[in-house]
Amino acid sequence: MRIFVVVAAVLTAVGTPVLSAQQPTEASDSLEAEVRRLKARLDSLERVLERLLRAEGDTATARDELATLRAAARAAAGEQAGADTAAAQQSRTRDLQILNPEISVTGDLVGAYAHAAGESGSTTAVPREFEFSFQAALDPYTRTKIFVTREQEIEIAGFPEADGEEEGHGGFEIEEGYLYWVGLPGGIGLKAGKFRQEIGLYNRWHTHALLEVGRPLAAVTFLGEDGLIQTGASLTSPALSIGPSTQTALLEVTTGTNDALFAGGNDLSVLGRVQSFWDVGRTSYFQVGATGVLGENEEVSLQSRLLGLDVAYRWEPSIYRGISLKGEWYFAEQDLGGVVETGHGGYGQMNFRLTRSWILGARADFVDGYGSAPHVVQVVPSLTWWQSEWVRIRLQYNMVRPEGGEANHTVLAQVVWAMGPHKHETY
Repeated sequence: MRIFVVVAAVLTAVGTPVLSAQQPTEASDSLEAEVRRLKARLDSLERVLERLLRAEGDTATARDELATLRAAARAAAGEQAGADTAAAQQSRTRDLQILNPEISVTGDLVGAYAHAAGESGSTTAVPREFEFSFQAALDPYTRTKIFVTREQEIEIAGFPEADGEEEGHGGFEIEEGYLYWVGLPGGIGLKAGKFRQEIGLYNRWHTHALLEVGRPLAAVTFLGEDGLIQTGASLTSPALSIGPSTQTALLEVTTGTNDALFAGGNDLSVLGRVQSFWDVGRTSYFQVGATGVLGENEEVSLQSRLLGLDVAYRWEPSIYRGISLKGEWYFAEQDLGGVVETGHGGYGQMNFRLTRSWILGARADFVDGYGSAPHVVQVVPSLTWWQSEWVRIRLQYNMVRPEGGEANHTVLAQVVWAMGPHKHETY
């Protein structure tokens, strides 16, 4: 009878793990629970064997079953250790990817046919820009973005500021490279490095992301071909809500190295901006802003000043339809040592999204540059087709008419493509 009891206990102990082994689980906690059950049964069976030994019972069969049970327990424990080791190794390998930045590459190809008054037409095509983007989270509090570009200028007939310039910059350069902090107390924003400054509606946009092939004439005249890009620090205030509107303020202190604005200066420049954002309804918003820039020219006592006013309205009832209206105006002043030169100019722009892929745009520019620069008017209609999120094709026409002169015409075709995460920012 004692032998029968021992055999029944052993069969029960062995049968349970055998059935369990026929149904393997994926979770590690299930394997650990199985090992604990086997160990408990081993302890119970050893106590039964001790009692039988004291009673001089026949324990041969029980010993064999006990050895089998111990082997099963060791095998289960070994599989668990192996699974844990493999999972840990796999996890560590995957975690190495977290240390790599997100890398994107953007290409911008432009072809043009230009016909200036009194000259024969000319055709050109250049890879206007290749941009390499590196973005990463440095730690829970800090992010970084670095943009390396190689650019070549494309000439627009009749625009005096573009005539006679070199075709390209001659190599790669750091367009932007900065880090910024997130989660600061009170919603404050902080940024340091080389970056596109917050002036107007277009300066923060990279060239390939513009709504037309080129920047507005006023921006080119007063800020240069590439816009206002300088090195320093930027501080953004927390957003202040008043009724349906939200107000923000920003202060940037940088080294004033922009040639168009500071005429070869290298002293500190200060930029201040205030902006008000209004939700007009569920599908539209309205925004107004003002920006002031002050800095030294080549001579410390000579200053440059720039005031910019901007307004924007957007109506977007769906991803397939929408209208965007934008306008900016600049007032500039440079003290060049006994001579103070002033200029002003701006643009008005409309973009109408016909479908999800097709966008019809138009922009009108006016500029009265520094000194004896003539009044220049430009009209820029365009048609853009988004083949996909990664490929965009655009056809554009530029008509430039200097004051008292004849119109000059340029037809441009642009292809922009991107690979990688290429997180295009919306400003």
